[in-house]
Amino acid sequence: MTFPRSAKVGLFLVGGLALFCVGLFLIGNHNQLFSHHYGIYTEFANIGSIQSGAKVRVSGMDAGQVSAVAIPDHASGKFRLKLDVDKKFRNLIREDSIASIQTEGMVGNQFVNVKKGTDNSPVCKPGCTVGSEEPVNMGDLIRQSGGILKSVEGTITDLHKRADLAMDNVTSATGNANAMIVSVRGNVQKIAANGAQVTAGVERLVSGVQAGKGTVGKLLVDDQLADNVDTTVANARKASSNVEDASANVKKASKNVEQASEHANQMVAEVKTSVHDFLNSPDNQKTADNLRDTISQADRATRNLASDTEAIKHNFFLRGFFHRRGFYSLTTFNRTKYARSKFVKDPGKRVWLRADDLFTTAANGGQQLSPEGEEVLDRAVSKIADDVTNNPIMVEGYSQTGPPAQRLIVSSERAGDVKKYLETKFHLNPRLIGTIPLENKPPERTGVPSWDGICLAVVISH
Repeated sequence: MTFPRSAKVGLFLVGGLALFCVGLFLIGNHNQLFSHHYGIYTEFANIGSIQSGAKVRVSGMDAGQVSAVAIPDHASGKFRLKLDVDKKFRNLIREDSIASIQTEGMVGNQFVNVKKGTDNSPVCKPGCTVGSEEPVNMGDLIRQSGGILKSVEGTITDLHKRADLAMDNVTSATGNANAMIVSVRGNVQKIAANGAQVTAGVERLVSGVQAGKGTVGKLLVDDQLADNVDTTVANARKASSNVEDASANVKKASKNVEQASEHANQMVAEVKTSVHDFLNSPDNQKTADNLRDTISQADRATRNLASDTEAIKHNFFLRGFFHRRGFYSLTTFNRTKYARSKFVKDPGKRVWLRADDLFTTAANGGQQLSPEGEEVLDRAVSKIADDVTNNPIMVEGYSQTGPPAQRLIVSSERAGDVKKYLETKFHLNPRLIGTIPLENKPPERTGVPSWDGICLAVVISH
């Protein structure tokens, strides 16, 4: 039994409609489109890659999404996020609840997590603002790790310097001790020689007295005086012995100083060995290797995720959705492809700025963005501030000076300088800002025959 052609077509259409309804229901249920929501607010100085449509979780459970991101009107201000939260979480979100930006896994999407408050705090009513904690990303951790490694290296270097200084001080002390010993040794020898001379003179005097020579010998002939003279000689000999003992003590002190110097040398050698062992320890080397492996794996995962995302954007069934939402690969445009893009066919906003108002001559002879040019860009962005947060922007560079090659180089440099300034000043998402050098020929649809400067083209996502 065969079915008519019309019946087959009808079955195909009914099946396709059923699949579409199921898919719509699943997507809507995943994004909580059929739930009742109410809006609350929170503020961050740095929102990372959070955009409209990002998930909102309450204590880790899916509860809604970010519906709007407001740009601050001054540099010290904060980004204000509107969070659409399912009403069933209303009793958990209190005025003392804290919102934070977290990442799914290591390199996953970012979402806003709201910690549930305490029972003593009032319920956060629609339109209230909850507190926030600033996010800490992997780049900050890596930079801090680099600072810690530099600090350790500086400490080790300082330890080397201190060890060398201690060695120099010990060497200087040893030299001073040797000089003192040499100086004292000469004086001791001189004292010993003088004592010997005194002893010899006393002996000659005593011999003369005993022989009765001279007036003194005649006066000192009695035995008691002779005994006194003998006692004096004995004392002189004892003094000479004491001098010799002092010389021996000085030599002993010199030996102790030399031993102390040897101990100091051993201590310095042990310090140098410890430093060497620390620098070449397998554990420290293993820690550094693990850190490098972690960074390498994170880099590979990021590149793989970027490749997968790019493949999804070019999928036949999904690329229309991404183009409508403004998910362009802004780094792959050439002049022909760019002329067919929505930046030319259907731009939401287009702002033309002249080079004379933006750039000045740099010290190396090239061009650079001037302070006056930065003010011009600030005023230009303020006119389109409502459309630049989550929409793609293309910075078109133009130059009318020199041959084609020179115009291409200058227009590329101008576009790159403006892109860098917009990312730094307004914290715009780098993935949503592209550059394209067009020499001096704007696309035909713009109606501008030639230009020298910059044009900001904004595509508004629907």
